[in-house]
Order: sequence, then C-alpha cells, then structure tokens
Amino acid sequence: MRSTRRPVLRPTLFALAAAASLAGAGSAQATPFFIPGNLVVSVEGNGVRGAVSGSYTDNQAAPLTLFQYSHSGTASATYVNALVLPQTASGNNAAVSGEYGSSSEGTLQRSGDGRYLTIMGYGVNAAAFNANPTAYGTAVNDPTKPAALGQSGSLSGQGYTPVARVAALIDANGKVDSSTTLLGVFNGNNPRSVASVDGSTLYLSGQGVSGDKTGGVWVAQRGATSATAVTGLDTSKGAAAQDTRIVEIVNKQLYVSVDSKQGSGSNRDFIGTLGSAGNLPAGLANGGNGPAQLNGFGTSNAGKYVITTGNGNGVNAAGQTISLSPEQYFFATASVLYVADSGIPKNSSGSSTLGDGGLQKWVNSSADGSGAWSLAYTLSNGLNLVANNAAGGTTGLLGLTGAVVGGQVELFATNYTIGDLDPTYLLGISDDLAALIKPAGEAFVTLDTAPADSNFKGVAFAPAADTSDVPEPGMVAVMLAGLASMAAARRRKS
Repeated sequence: MRSTRRPVLRPTLFALAAAASLAGAGSAQATPFFIPGNLVVSVEGNGVRGAVSGSYTDNQAAPLTLFQYSHSGTASATYVNALVLPQTASGNNAAVSGEYGSSSEGTLQRSGDGRYLTIMGYGVNAAAFNANPTAYGTAVNDPTKPAALGQSGSLSGQGYTPVARVAALIDANGKVDSSTTLLGVFNGNNPRSVASVDGSTLYLSGQGVSGDKTGGVWVAQRGATSATAVTGLDTSKGAAAQDTRIVEIVNKQLYVSVDSKQGSGSNRDFIGTLGSAGNLPAGLANGGNGPAQLNGFGTSNAGKYVITTGNGNGVNAAGQTISLSPEQYFFATASVLYVADSGIPKNSSGSSTLGDGGLQKWVNSSADGSGAWSLAYTLSNGLNLVANNAAGGTTGLLGLTGAVVGGQVELFATNYTIGDLDPTYLLGISDDLAALIKPAGEAFVTLDTAPADSNFKGVAFAPAADTSDVPEPGMVAVMLAGLASMAAARRRKS
C-alpha cells in the first residue's frame, strides 16, 4: 500500500527550548532536567554510557538509570544526559533498585497529565542486597535462585527483612518521589509497571509466587505503605491471584496486558479492561474475575490466534496457531492499537507455543473502539527476530510509546530477548496510521544500544513541569513557523 506520509519537521532541543521560552516569556524559570518531546529510556544494570564492562551479573540487584535522548522523528536519537534513581533512603523516600537481567520489569510510563514518569522497583540498596541476598527471603521464595532480587520477599513477619516494592515518580526537574513503599504485593517476584492520571492514585501490576495472593493489579495512594487488590483472587477457583504485566490508563479506562500460565487452567494472553470507562476502580473490579478481554483479542481466556497471510512476523507462517504475549501498548486512536509482543508466550495450553513477536497493529471494526479487534499486521523488519526456541537473540518487544504526527504514527520501543543478558536496543519506526496492509519499506531503526552489562527496559516521552506549555509532537513545526514570522515582522519594522 502506498504511503501517504508527508514531510514533518521533527522536535529538536533548540525547537523545544524556543517553544518553552516563548510560552514562559516574561518569567525567569530554571531549565528543567527533562525537555518536553525528548525520549527517556529506563536502564537496569551498569547504566554508564561508554563503559566496556560493569560489575553486575544476571539476577543481581542493580541501579535503575534513566537515559534522555533528543530525536529526529524515528530516524535518529542523540543521548542528552542520565539520571540514576536513588540508592540511598532519605526521609520518606526509599532506595530504588532493579534486577539486572529480569525480562519483565522496569517498564516506564508518563502520567496522564504529563508531569511525571512512573516506574516500579525494589526498595533496597543494590550493594547491600548483593552482599547478603538470602537475608531478604530469596531462599524462602525460590531456593533455586537464592541471589535473585526478584525472589526477595515482601511479606512482614516471615523471619527475613522484607523488601518493599516501590512506585517511583520522577518530575521534569529530575526530582524522584519514592515514598510509595508497598509490602504484601508481588512477593517473591517482579513489580512490572505503574500508571497514574496525575501522580496521586497509582495502579500497579506485577507477579507473586505461583499460587499466592500477591500478584495482579493493585491500587495505592502516593506515599502509602499498603495497597488494595483490583484483580483479586481471579484464578485457581478463587484461591490465588493471576499475575499481570503492563497497566495503563487511556481515556479514564484502566487496561492491563496479561501473559501468564499461573493457576489451574488459567492460561491467559490478552489485553483487558478493569472497571468501566470514566470510573477507575478504587478496589476490586469486575467482580474479582480478572480483566475483561478486549473483544477479538485472541480466543477466550487463552490468547491463541491463527496467523493469516500478511499479518505474521516472518518467523511464523500463515495458518499457524500462535500464542499472544502482549507487553506495553499504545492507542493511536480509539480504533487503532499498537502492541509490543514479546514473542515468548507463557501460555502452555494446546500444541503450539510459537509466538508473534514484534509490533502488532490491531484495528477495531468500529471507529469508537466498541467493536471487535483484529490483527492487521505485525511490524518486524529490522528486528532480526528469532523463534522463541532459539539459543539467544531478539524475539519481540517490551517497552513502547508513540505519537500521531499528521497521518503517521511515530513509535519507539525496546526489544525483548531470549537470554537475560542478550543485547538490548532503543528502536524507532513510523507507520501509516490508515494502513490496513503492511506498507512496503517500513522497518525498525536502531537508535541506540544499551551499554555493557546493562539492559534497556522501558521507553516514554519526557515529563513536563507545566503541561499547558508542552507542544504536542508535530506542533513544534507550527510554533517554529510562528517564531520565524514574528522575527520577520520585527525585521520589517526595524
């Protein structure tokens, strides 16, 4: 299908600075750490650009670092600076660490009002944990991984030092609020994501020990030390909590992706809703039955999908039944949904465990999104995908963010790998919003590679101090044209 893409001027540091200067004329304001329109990538591990090696090995606790990039559309990105999240507790704020090599944590989002980045981690100093991991319950939760931070306990009164799961908020000035330190959630496993409208009420998603009650989606207020279950005991006949992946809030509707085999007969691979649009849940949603699967997003409660000609990823083939494995996702419109699929489904039901990793484009039969979803195509060129039974390599995507610029959708992603320490990348691609058949020539561009002994995890647009001053992507060109006109007018008058 022929692309209708038109040339669009891309955000640059100069353009955004000029726009911010114009919006704030007449007032002295400090330059923020983050520049609106830039990209931010979360990094687990060494997190030092240019380093030949680092000091972290698989499953160890490690710092979380945020890399900021300016970018020219999806064609190129330039590193700007880095922010290491605190490794030392201060006041009500906890230390925030990640687990280097963990495949399903560290995703990054921007709050609905644009003022914060949100990320989940563990409330522990990495060096202190690595010096004595079994003190934190690792041998209790998973004796096969006694040094893994993800296996640390979050329960009180268990004879070990509990590790809180921390929801961190980072503002435009680089100030980190890590005061939301939760016990009793995601015990012995990974905190995965956090979403918020404005930084006050936080929705959290993650995994607990198989068969326990600590996984799924929870809700907490900023600064809290405990949370309330949203998904509840939705598997194993109401005795356990199903784990979930990326929780998002879109148009006042709570969504979550699921790729899990936890619980008896509860294989699930889909994106679903919790509560109703305009009514974000304050507690248990959907009667405790878990997320309500989007209409058409795989078979009911199984996540199987039959690939047809033109919508696979080049690894699978038409006619094959695959399992979905959705991670982060982006609604370009109410009826166009892009999904980062890891390509490594957890679903073990049926005869096929093959995935459809890459960037899936789903379209809805109704313009308002009320109809059925169907898979139009999967973008995978440039990813060098391998099947999920390979020895190593990229199988799909993890993090995802995007923006609609004219008739194009600019999308940024991080890759998902088989090996915990396989190379990870920041990737960009532009897609024709109206296309229903994969446009020829669309391919991912590698924008940057994670430093040695580091993993790229999530990606989001930078936060803004005052979102009323932040131009939407694609509006910078208009603002620059206005600035040029004003300058020309001044020259004519002089």
